Amino acid sequence: MEVYIRHLEKVLRRYVQRLQWLLSGPVLCSRTWYRQSMDRGVMMTAASGSRRLFGAVLERKVCILLDTSGSMGPYLQQVKTELVLLIWEQLRKCCDSFNLLSFAESLHSWQDTLVETTDAACHEAMQWVTHLQAQGSTSILQALLKAFSFHDLEGLYLLTDGKPDTSCSLVLNEVQKLREKRDVKVHTISLNCSDRAAVEFLRKLASFTSGRYHCPVGEDTLSKIRSLLTKVFINEKDPTLPPFEGDDLRILAQEITKARSFLWQAQSFRSQLQKKNDAEPKVTLS
Repeated sequence: MEVYIRHLEKVLRRYVQRLQWLLSGPVLCSRTWYRQSMDRGVMMTAASGSRRLFGAVLERKVCILLDTSGSMGPYLQQVKTELVLLIWEQLRKCCDSFNLLSFAESLHSWQDTLVETTDAACHEAMQWVTHLQAQGSTSILQALLKAFSFHDLEGLYLLTDGKPDTSCSLVLNEVQKLREKRDVKVHTISLNCSDRAAVEFLRKLASFTSGRYHCPVGEDTLSKIRSLLTKVFINEKDPTLPPFEGDDLRILAQEITKARSFLWQAQSFRSQLQKKNDAEPKVTLS
């Protein structure tokens, strides 16, 4: 029982570390990384990081689809900053090739195909991002059709704040047809979790393609759980985590809750065993 409890506590610590990792950026930035980031025009800090907005990029050959319709105006400057972080923090370090594509009434791709992830390419991509502007409608279907045409593509990361300007069913049906020819995962990111119709569409789009749905944690929620992230959630009186919208955080929070339940049960069994042992008369050999 003691060994089982120690292993559960270890699992919980790992889960909490993973939660911290998903909600923040790099834990530590070396002087070299800091200097390189400043040279590129990017400030990397322990409080920043692309995973909070985009989640973790898993594939080696990816395309980022960015909604630049008029409704994205209030978010665009922050999104551009986070996208630059994504380029250097995840795409440069973890991907073999990538491309960027913005969509509104029309499409604008950074390159005509996926390009090798080099320092030079990332710097050019960063410059392209700085010139993005918000205007027009949301042509998600056209953006997906274009992205699926990129050779060797493995994963798409679609960031938007709403539904497409066409039928949601039409988009889902077309993506299913595309998936019959190309095994590409579509990961969706919502900037407006209060629009439940849009959230449902993005959840379905990710689910149909074996992708993940992600919804960034807001500042209010993040401030509430910041103190919780310093705990290991071992004691039964420790507070519970708030509900998360995004798949990664939601599943991880469910695993933490399950592990805590197993731990408390094991601790209860241990306590009962200790009481039983203490109550048994001691036998001495004469």
